[in-house]
Amino acid sequence: MPQIVSLANDLLLNFSVLIAGLFAISLTFRQPDWPESWRRILTRYLTSVTTAFLLMINTVSVASGLSFDFRSVLVALAAQRNGVLAGLLIALPIGVYRLYVRGPAAFPGVLNLVLVALLAGKATGLFRLMPRWEHSIQTTCQQAVLTFLTANLTVFVAFWLVGRPPADALPVYVVFSSISVLGMVVGEYVTYTRLAALARAQSLEQLAYVDPLTGAFNRRMFDESLREFPPGSFLLLLDLDRFKRINDTYGHVVGDQVLICLVQMLQAEIRSVDRVYRLGGEEFGVLLAPGSAEQVRMRVERLRAEVEQSLATKTGLTEETITVSGGLVLIVEEPRTALANADRLLYSAKAAGRNMILSNLR
Repeated sequence: MPQIVSLANDLLLNFSVLIAGLFAISLTFRQPDWPESWRRILTRYLTSVTTAFLLMINTVSVASGLSFDFRSVLVALAAQRNGVLAGLLIALPIGVYRLYVRGPAAFPGVLNLVLVALLAGKATGLFRLMPRWEHSIQTTCQQAVLTFLTANLTVFVAFWLVGRPPADALPVYVVFSSISVLGMVVGEYVTYTRLAALARAQSLEQLAYVDPLTGAFNRRMFDESLREFPPGSFLLLLDLDRFKRINDTYGHVVGDQVLICLVQMLQAEIRSVDRVYRLGGEEFGVLLAPGSAEQVRMRVERLRAEVEQSLATKTGLTEETITVSGGLVLIVEEPRTALANADRLLYSAKAAGRNMILSNLR
């Protein structure tokens, strides 16, 4: 009885190390549309390997020369989420250490890790830089059963190498496979909880910072971004000319479509480092990262011409011509000063006849 209690305590300790490690790994995940950085990937990898070694240090002794820990669960989860190669990369230092320590179960232990990586990662493919977000607990449970019932057949090899009969290996195989499946499912739930929290945060961010009609960032986000964009950036304010007449003549549904199409045209023209904002009504702002003033001026003028030529057609108003007026400034020091200057240029463009973008660029 004391031996069973000691075994259960060791197993619980090993399981606790696994959960703590997986929680630490989950902290490296970011929102699904955020690009992965190599620093974050490396941190995730080192945390996984460190957790695996902590599990091996706190291993559970089953029989002479035979032990158990949850290291293979880490390999399985990495392979399931990022592909076979990710699982093998985590298995590599663990396997090397296991062979260095030697013992009769060293080879079966390494073989087990390789099989786990191959089986758990087969649905994901060789390697994914962006982790999969769409796993369900049910899918993980099915994959865990298939993975560990197959990979843990190496238990019979380990018992044969230490001269134990296969009958002795059967209960160990069943127990190892069962708790490995449990470890993978609980581990996936830890990760799933983190990813669900990130998804909720992204949803709330959408509500707080994105205009629901056009998909552009809203005024709140514009005010924050204006403070964050570095000196040397450019600010473009745009306003649709005579937009009230469009609404009064064709209705607000058509007017909304004009706003949506304009944002799509802006987003297609700008670079990935630039941002589009709906400031209110038919007024929009574009923050452009530092670059050549001449190229920015040309890009903005090309956009104005494209709006004049095709915005009305894209919204089904073939008999109309829809134009924009704007003000373009270089952000030198105080962002609010740049905003006031761009606004003044915008109204000057309106007063000068519309369908033009005035700037203070030289």
